[in-house]
Amino acid sequence: SYRVFLLQTFILGMLLTYPQGSSMWKIDNWEGAAPVALLIPFWMAIYEFGYLFLTPATRCSRWFRGILKLLVPYSLPIATYVLVFLSLQTDFKPNIFSVSLSGWRNIVLIVHYAVTLIALIAALGQQSSNPSAWGFYPGALKGSEFGPWCFWFVVLLLGTLCSSILVSACRDALNGLWELHGGGESGPVMLWAENIVLFVPTGLCFLASLLFFTNLGIAFTGAILGVYRLGGFKLWCYRRGLGFSRLPRAVSSRLLRQKKDSQHPREDSWRKVSTWWDRMSLEEIKAFATVWDEMVGDLRAGDLINDEQESSLKFGPDGAIRAKSGQVPRLLDPRDVFRISNALPYNKEARRRLVALARSIQMRPLPKAKVRTMPSLTVLIPHYAEDILFQRENLFQQGAPQELLRFLVKYYRIDFQNFSQRCVRAVANGEATPAMPRISSTHTTNSQRSNFRSYLGYRPTPTNDVALPADLEKRLCEWASLRMQTLWRTIQGVSESYTTALDSLLRVQEPDLGGDARENIISEKLQVLLAMQRYGLFSDPSRVKDGHALLAATEALLLSFGQCLKIAYIDEEDGPEGKRYFSCLIDNTCKIVQMPGRLPARQPLYRIELPGFPILGHGKSDNQNCAVIFSRGEVLQMIDCNQEAYFESSLFLPSALQEFGTTQDGRRPGILGFREHIFSDIGLVGRLAADSEFAFGTVIQRTMDWPLRARLHYGHPDMMCKLQAMQQGGVSKGTKGLNLSEDVFAGIDLVLRGGWTTYKEYFYVGKGRDMGFMSVLSFFAKVSMGNGEQAITRQWLRLGLELSLPRYLGVFHIHIGYYLNQCLINWAIKAFAFMAASFALLSSVDLGADDAAVGSVASYFSLFYVLLTATTLLPLLFEVWIENGLCASLRMVASSSFGLSPIFAAFQSKLMGYYFWCTLHYGGAQYIATGRGLATSRESFLRLFRTFGATHMHDAFELILYLLISLTTKFNWGFYAVVSFIIVSWMFAPFIFNPRQFDSTAQAVKDTKAWLQWMYKAEGKEDESWVAWSTQLQSVRKTAHVLVELTPSGRFLAVVCTTLLAVYNHRFSVMVQDMRWTHWLIVLPPVGYLLLCIAGVFIQRICCCGGNCSFLTYPFLAALAIGVTFMELSAMEFWPGTWRLALFHKYICARWMLELADGVAVRQPCGWISSVVHDACRIWALSWRFSRDLALGLLVSGFCITFTVLPGTSVLHEFFLFRAHLRREPTTRKKEERARADSSGSSSASDEDGSLDSGSDFDGGDGSEDPVYAYVRRFAGRRKWVLPFRGKKSGGGANGGTLNGGGEFAEP
Repeated sequence: SYRVFLLQTFILGMLLTYPQGSSMWKIDNWEGAAPVALLIPFWMAIYEFGYLFLTPATRCSRWFRGILKLLVPYSLPIATYVLVFLSLQTDFKPNIFSVSLSGWRNIVLIVHYAVTLIALIAALGQQSSNPSAWGFYPGALKGSEFGPWCFWFVVLLLGTLCSSILVSACRDALNGLWELHGGGESGPVMLWAENIVLFVPTGLCFLASLLFFTNLGIAFTGAILGVYRLGGFKLWCYRRGLGFSRLPRAVSSRLLRQKKDSQHPREDSWRKVSTWWDRMSLEEIKAFATVWDEMVGDLRAGDLINDEQESSLKFGPDGAIRAKSGQVPRLLDPRDVFRISNALPYNKEARRRLVALARSIQMRPLPKAKVRTMPSLTVLIPHYAEDILFQRENLFQQGAPQELLRFLVKYYRIDFQNFSQRCVRAVANGEATPAMPRISSTHTTNSQRSNFRSYLGYRPTPTNDVALPADLEKRLCEWASLRMQTLWRTIQGVSESYTTALDSLLRVQEPDLGGDARENIISEKLQVLLAMQRYGLFSDPSRVKDGHALLAATEALLLSFGQCLKIAYIDEEDGPEGKRYFSCLIDNTCKIVQMPGRLPARQPLYRIELPGFPILGHGKSDNQNCAVIFSRGEVLQMIDCNQEAYFESSLFLPSALQEFGTTQDGRRPGILGFREHIFSDIGLVGRLAADSEFAFGTVIQRTMDWPLRARLHYGHPDMMCKLQAMQQGGVSKGTKGLNLSEDVFAGIDLVLRGGWTTYKEYFYVGKGRDMGFMSVLSFFAKVSMGNGEQAITRQWLRLGLELSLPRYLGVFHIHIGYYLNQCLINWAIKAFAFMAASFALLSSVDLGADDAAVGSVASYFSLFYVLLTATTLLPLLFEVWIENGLCASLRMVASSSFGLSPIFAAFQSKLMGYYFWCTLHYGGAQYIATGRGLATSRESFLRLFRTFGATHMHDAFELILYLLISLTTKFNWGFYAVVSFIIVSWMFAPFIFNPRQFDSTAQAVKDTKAWLQWMYKAEGKEDESWVAWSTQLQSVRKTAHVLVELTPSGRFLAVVCTTLLAVYNHRFSVMVQDMRWTHWLIVLPPVGYLLLCIAGVFIQRICCCGGNCSFLTYPFLAALAIGVTFMELSAMEFWPGTWRLALFHKYICARWMLELADGVAVRQPCGWISSVVHDACRIWALSWRFSRDLALGLLVSGFCITFTVLPGTSVLHEFFLFRAHLRREPTTRKKEERARADSSGSSSASDEDGSLDSGSDFDGGDGSEDPVYAYVRRFAGRRKWVLPFRGKKSGGGANGGTLNGGGEFAEP
C-alpha cells in the first residue's frame, strides 16, 4: 500500500509548496517545492526494508537488487535536491558551465523535477512479486486499463482541486505563524511545535478525503451504468404499472427461447397489429401464460397477494386461447393505459417482484441458454447454529403469543390476512392437509413415523365455527419462519424456486417431455447441498440440549425438499488411537437408525474419513470445504442461511450459468457475482443496515466490476467455477484469525492466479442482515478485524505489487483502505479538537497565534465538511432514485435523517476504525456470532458500558475536555456543532438505539446500581468486576510486536508538542538559571502518585510478604491519586497566564503515561527484577482509569435517568425504533389475574384488528381451545380483506363488496 500513500503525500506536499498566482509559471519560483521529491526515497526505503524484514527467507540476490533499486533510481532525487540546496544556499556553480548563477539554478531545478518525475513513475509502477523468477509463478490477468485510468484521473483531479481549499488555508496559517515569529528567529521551538499541531489534522483530513471523492465517483459512475442497464425510463414506467405489455414477447423470445411465428396474419387494423397477442403465436402465448401463472401462484403461496388478486393476475385455464381474443390480465393489457397502475398488487413486496422481472428481462446482454444445455449447479449452504424452523414454543407460551409473533403479525398484517384466507380456502376446497409429509415405507417403520410426529410437535387442532386446516400449527410455524432469517426460508426458496422455475422452462422449451424426464434432467442439473456441521451431534442428548427439536426440523427439511436436498456433516467416533473424523452425506432415502443412548437419525449414504480434526479456522470455511467433496457439477453457488431465492429470478438461472461459457484470454470467469434484495429492513437499525448492504450490492459492486475491475469475492450469492476453486484449495481460506474474512481470499487467490470475476444484475437473490444494534455492530466489528488481518497476509502483499496503480487504487479503497480511512477520519476529529484546545491556551501567551488555527478550522468545518460527509450517502441516494424514483430517494434521506442515521454512522465509523487498528497492532481477531433475530429485548446499561466504553466513550469523554478548553477562543460554529455531534454519537448512541431503554425510571436506577456494584467489586469475571474488565483491556497489549510498542504514537507526538510549548512559555533560560524544583514540576509529567505507588508496592512486598491489604481498593486508590496529584499541582509555581497551559500539558502527559504504564504492566520488561515497577504501573493506571470510568458512567446514567422521567419518552422511543408500539410484559399480578379470568371462562375479544397489544383473548370460552387456532381464527373469521388494487373501485371482489373508509372491503 506504499504506492497509495506515496501518491497522496506527494500531492499534499505539492499543494503546500507550489507557487501561487502568476509566479507559478516561472521556474525559479518552484524552489520551495523541491523538498517534496524526498518523499519518493522515503516511501521506497520503507517498502524495501519492510519487504526484506517481512520475508526473511528471501535470497541474498533479492536483498542486493532491493538495495540497488533503492540507490538507483529512487535515491536520485536526493542527489539532485542536494544540488538545488547548494545552488540556493551557497551560490555553488561548477566553473565548467558558462552560464549565470540564476541560469544554473534553473537548470538544476529542471533536472531535479525531471528526475523526480521519472522516480515517481517508477515508484508508482508495478513491482514483481516473484523475486526468484520461478517459471510456474502465476500472475494477475492483464487487461484493458482504460476504465480504471479514466476513473482515477477524474477522482484525483477533483479531489486535488477541492482539497486545495483546505490545504491552502493550512498553508496560509503556517505562513502566518512564520511571520508572527519573525521567520523563526524569535522562537524556533515554539514555531516548530505550533506548526506540527496545525499541520497534523490537515494532513489526516487530506489523506481521508480521497475516500469521499471515491464515493462521489462511484455514485455518479454507478448511477450512469445503472440507468443504462436497468432500463432508465422503462423502469420508471414499470414502477407505475406501465409497459408490462412488453413482457410477453420479451419473456417468450429472450427467456423461454420460443421461435417466433412468421406465419401470423398481418391485419390492416392498427389496433390488432399493435397488441402483443396478435404478434405472438398460440404456442408462444401458451408458454408465457404457463410461466406467468406459475409466478402468480408463487406470489399467492407466499401470501403476498390474496385470492382476488391472484385471479385478476392469472390467465387461468385456457387462458392462451382467450388471450388470442384479447382477454388478458389487466396488468398486461396495453389498451387500459389510463388505469393500468391499479392492476399492480397492493403488497409492496409483490409489486417489487413484478417490477424486478420486467427490469431483468430488458437487460443486455442476456445469454441464450436452455435448461438441457446449461452447466450443472450445486448450491452450497453452510449451517452451524442458525434457526432452522420455528416451533410452537417460539411463537406461543402459556397460551399467549410471543412478542415475535405479535410483531410479525403487526409488521406483515396484509400477509397474515392472506395467510388466514389461504387456510380457510384449503379446507373449503377439500385440499388434503396431512399431519406430516409422507415417509417412504421401505425405510421407515410405524414407530419411526410416530417419533417424527412427536419431533415436529404436530397437534391436531379442533375445527369449529370457522373451518381451518388440521395442520394449522405447522402452517403458522412455516409462515413465521418464512418472514425471519431461518434455514427453512433459505432451503424452501432455493429448492422450490429453482426446481419450479427449471421445470416451467422445460415444459415450454421441450413440451414433449414427461414429468419423470423433467425431474431427471433437473436432478442432474441441480443439487442443494446443506453443510450442516453439527448434525452428527443433534442425536446426542448429552452434547446438544435441544437436539430433539433440531432433528425434527432437519427431518422436516428432508421430507419437504428431499428431491434435490443433500446434507453433509462432520461426524466423529472414538477409535483405538483416538478420535476419528468423517465427512458424511445423507438424503431423504437414507435409513433412520437409533444408536444406543442417542436419538433416531439418518444413516449416512457416504462416509469419508478425514486426516484429522477438520476445524482449523473459525468453522465456516472448514464446514464448506468438507462438504465440497460431495458437490456435483461445474458450478458452485455460495448461499448463506440468511438468504432466499425467488421464482421470477430463478427463470434467469440458465442464462446466469451460461455466463461461464464466456472467456477472456482463454479463461472463463472464476467468480460470477449478482445483486441482492435486502429483506431485513425491519425496525430502524435493520433498515439502516439494509440500506448499507443494498448500496454495496448494487451501485458499488457495479462500479467495482467496471470500470474499476476491483471486484473480488464476498461470499453470497456468488457463483464459482468449481474447477478453479478446487485448484485454489477450496472455496474459502480457513486459517484461524488470519482468514477471519474467509470469503474474500477466494477472490484474491483467483486474481493472483490470472483469473477474473464479473457481475450481472438480471439474476438476484434475497438476503437478510442483522436487525439489532448489538448484532449490526458485531458484524462490522468482525468485518473490520477481518480486514485488519487481510492487510498482513502474503496474498495482499502480492496483490499490491502485481496490480497496476489504477486497479490497485480501486481494490485498496474498497477493501482495507476503507477501514483505514475510518481510522483517519476519527483521528482527524481528535487532532482538530486538540489543535483548537492548544491554540486556545496559547492565545493568552502568544498573541495572534490562535488566528491561524481559527482560519484552518473554519476552512474545514464549513460547507466543505458538509459536502464531504454527504458523499457517503450519494451512492445509496442515486440507486434509490434510479430504482424507486426521486420522491422515494428524498423520502429515504428524510427518513434516515429523522431516524438519526448520522449518529449511527458516526458510531459505526468509530467502531470500524477502532477494531481495524487494534487488529493491526495487537492481532487476536475473533469470529463474532452476531445472530440475525429481531432485537426487541433491552440491553443492560452495564453490558453497553463494557462493550463500548473502551471503543467510543473514553474518546468522547476526552473530546469534551478539548471542547471546553477551546471555548475561550471563538472558532466557527461548524467546529463546535460537529465536535458536539461526535461526542453525542460516541457516548449516547448505544442507549438511543437500545430497545426499551427509557421504559422505566426504576429500571434505569436499577441498572445504575448494578453498574456501581460492578465498579466497586474487586473479584470476578469481566461481567462481574470492573477490575477484571480493565485488566483484560490491558492484556491485549501483550500480543503486540515490540516494534509496534516502540513506534511513537500520536499521543507521544502530542506530549512532545505540549512540552515544547510549556518550556517556551515558562522561560526556559530562567528555569535553567534558577533551578528551582517548583519550576521544573511545570514541564515534568505528573509523577508524584506513580512514585507513591512504587513505594507502596515495595513496602507491601516487605511488610505484608506479598499479601493483599484489604483497604487498598481501587475506589480508595483513585481518591488517593486525585489527592496526591492535587498536592503536586499546588506545589508548582506558575507564571501569570500560563497555568491553564501547564495543566493541559500535565493531562496530555498523563494520557500518554497511561498507555506506557499499560504496556509495562503487561509486557513486564526485565522480568522479576522490576516486578515492583510492573505492579506499580498497573495500580497507577487502573487508579486513574477508575476515576475516569466512574465520572463517565455517572454522566451517561444521568442522561438515561433524565429521559426516563420525561413523560411520553418510552412510547416515542419505541415508535422511533420499530414504527410500532410493543406490548409491555405483564407483571406477575396481571398474569395471575389473567390466569383466573381464563379459568373462569371469561374472554376479552376486544382486539378486533389483531394489534400487538392483544394477549388475553385467546380462549374460546371453555378454556380448552388451542391458542394457535384462536389466534388465527380472529383473522380468518372476518369477511373483510385488504383491497387488492389501489383505486376507488373494486377489482371484482368475491362478494361484490364496496370500499369502506378504511381502504378495505366490507361485507355488503
